[in-house]
Amino acid sequence: MMGMVRWTAALATLTLLAASTPAAWAQTPTPAPGSEAKAADDAERDITNEIELTRAAIQLRRQALVTAAMDLGAKEAEVFWPLYRDYRMEMLKVNDRFVTLLTSYLESYDSLTDQQANKLLDDYVGIEKARTGVKSKYLSRFRKVLPGRKVARFFQIDNKLDAVINADLAASIPLAR
Repeated sequence: MMGMVRWTAALATLTLLAASTPAAWAQTPTPAPGSEAKAADDAERDITNEIELTRAAIQLRRQALVTAAMDLGAKEAEVFWPLYRDYRMEMLKVNDRFVTLLTSYLESYDSLTDQQANKLLDDYVGIEKARTGVKSKYLSRFRKVLPGRKVARFFQIDNKLDAVINADLAASIPLAR
C-alpha cells in the first residue's frame, strides 16, 4: 500500500500548502486483510483535514501580514477587506486545483510516464494562467477603491508572500524521475 504523505506548514514563512519530501512518505504497518480500503480512506481523510487546517492558519497569518503592511485608513479598510476576501476566495479555488495537481504528482513522481508528465505540466500552466487571470480581474477592482500606490503595495505584498511560498515548495518537492 502507498505510504501516507506527511503535510507540514512553515507558518513563519507562510507556506501556502503543506509540502511533502521523499522522506515524508511514511512506512505504514501491513494492514489486516480487508482493512486496506479503510486505512487508505482514513489516511486520505487525515491528509485532507491537515491540509484544510494548515491552509486556514496560513490565510489568517497572511491576512495579518497584509494588514500590517497596507497601512489603510478606516474608509480604505472598509472597501479593501471585502474585496480582499473575494480575491482570496477566487485564489483559493485556483489553489485547490494546485493542491490536487501537487497531490497527484507526489503520488507518482518517481514513476511518471512521459504522458503523465506532459499532462501535469499542461495542468500546471493552466493553473498559472488562472492565477494571472484572477490577479488581472482584481487589479481593476482594487484600483477603483484605492489609490494607485496602495494597489501597487498590495500586489507587491501578495507577490512577495507567493514568492516565499513558491521557494518553500520548490525546496520540498522532489524532482521527477
